[in-house]
Amino acid sequence: MLSSSLVGQGTSFFDLFLIALPFIALYLYFTLGRGEKLPEGETVTDMWYTPQGIDETYEAVVGIIEEWREEAASESESSSQLPGLLRGLARRRSEPRFIEREKDPPRLYRMLDRTGPIYFEFTEVESGGTVVKATYNSNIKARVTRFKARQPLRIPAVPIGGRCPACGKATIPEFNLCPYCGETLLNE
Repeated sequence: MLSSSLVGQGTSFFDLFLIALPFIALYLYFTLGRGEKLPEGETVTDMWYTPQGIDETYEAVVGIIEEWREEAASESESSSQLPGLLRGLARRRSEPRFIEREKDPPRLYRMLDRTGPIYFEFTEVESGGTVVKATYNSNIKARVTRFKARQPLRIPAVPIGGRCPACGKATIPEFNLCPYCGETLLNE
């Protein structure tokens, strides 16, 4: 009855769907917005020590960021399952990920992502190796964890050194700063 009053006699469900399709598309566009925004996560600061030199560690971070960009580009292309015109609209609205903002080799690498800013800070250790401090949104924690798993990390053994007064984790005696929390260590 409603369909006959809207468009005349003999209207099928498919005809009504075709009439409503532009309204559905507009509704989705305005309610979903850009579609790329993730829910707000908390900022995570992670520190680790690697026996690699500062330049080698910096290049490893630059390399992994390039891999993340490629993954994000392939995910955005493959995840688009919208037909025809809607797929074109979604592609135009998508934001590039992991955009480089500041580069100060080999001390700092800063970039911007849709999840928020990402910082990698590198500190060379006097006895060799590098402490990496990464600040990022918790939405990309899995990526950073996978990167750390591929790195030759060194965890100080308890008998070798003391413990950090702030976080209580074991440190090597040559460290002036805790590689986990960044607190100044008490050297005797």
